[in-house]
Amino acid sequence: MNTPPPRAENPEAGSTGTKPRTGGSGKQDSVGAKPPNTIVLVAVVVIIAVGVAIYFLAIYPRIQNSKKLVAAAAVAGKTTVIVVEPTQTSSAPELVLPGNVEPNQMTSIYSRVDGYLKKWYVDIGDHVQQGQVLADIEAPQIDADLRMAQAQLELAQANLTLAKTNSARSQQLFQNHVNSQQELDTVLATEQVQQATRDNAAAALTSAQDMKAFEQIRAPFPGTITARYIDVGSLVASGSARTVQKLFDLAQSNPVRVFVNVPQADVSSVQPGTPAAITVDEFPGQTFGGKVARDAGAFDRSSRTLLLEIDVPNPDGRLYAGMYAHAKLALKNPALALLVPDNSILIDSKGARVLVVDSPNKIRIKPVTLGRDFGTKSEILGGLDATDRVVQNPTKALQEGMSVSVESVMPGISK
Repeated sequence: MNTPPPRAENPEAGSTGTKPRTGGSGKQDSVGAKPPNTIVLVAVVVIIAVGVAIYFLAIYPRIQNSKKLVAAAAVAGKTTVIVVEPTQTSSAPELVLPGNVEPNQMTSIYSRVDGYLKKWYVDIGDHVQQGQVLADIEAPQIDADLRMAQAQLELAQANLTLAKTNSARSQQLFQNHVNSQQELDTVLATEQVQQATRDNAAAALTSAQDMKAFEQIRAPFPGTITARYIDVGSLVASGSARTVQKLFDLAQSNPVRVFVNVPQADVSSVQPGTPAAITVDEFPGQTFGGKVARDAGAFDRSSRTLLLEIDVPNPDGRLYAGMYAHAKLALKNPALALLVPDNSILIDSKGARVLVVDSPNKIRIKPVTLGRDFGTKSEILGGLDATDRVVQNPTKALQEGMSVSVESVMPGISK
């Protein structure tokens, strides 16, 4: 039986171990190993992240709490106030007032004669011209009076002609010494009487003709018929508004008049000729230009306001009588002023004052001169600087030189 030869022993292999393999398995072992520098870098990043987390989670909140405690201790025992910076303006704000739109002219039309309505020619909403016939009235009594006046004039004219003839004949006889001076004077006087009678009859005829003309109702001025109160066959009586029914209402709406009540403090700034912008809610975004025409010349004792009239062109008739409007007046010669909220002004026996906070946050009391009041804000004409911080809603507890804490600074008020 053949026995394989024994393996030769290698002394170097026994002392050093097995020789490392070559080929594919050798490359795989070299890739899996990590260099020492990468491990150190990862460790450093982890340490930094842990440190940052500890700072923001534990150390930073304690620092902020400490700051708040220090601030609270600094303001302990101080009154907190809210301040506002005044607005400086080089031009006075526009004055906006409520007003009423009224026609330039408006009248109710009545009859001057008694009779029955024969025909009417216009109705509400119709535009008429001056002198245009609005209605006809049938008045038999007026027609009879006219015929009588004509007859009386003819009779008076005939008597005057006869008197003139007698006067001429009497003068001829007097020159021939046939009649006396007394007879001549009597004839001449009769002629004068007949002349006066004739003139009286002529005047009566003119009056009757005028009354005849009143049978036609005419428009006294151009405008719009706003109401009609009669129909054909209605009994029409002459008279005033207290005794009879009116026939028509007529209004002239170009231009229109806007009446506003101006407060006493603003009267000196509003003069005739001052431009005005009229707005109505029915036409948003549209403005109708006008000018101040006149004022009442006296104040209303109950409201202490002055009635002002603004004339506004209205060629297209878009503004109707009775509308509610707003009038914006451009004030003349505006003065330099500051505007502050009304709730920051103290008015008492010492006059008008405001409280301001200086740079060390101490209270300073300043007397001021008031101007116009615009509802939520008022003008300060003197005593206040544009850089002052004005205290809102000041109380009696705030005294001169008192240290306060300013909670917040509100933005300046707008014009």
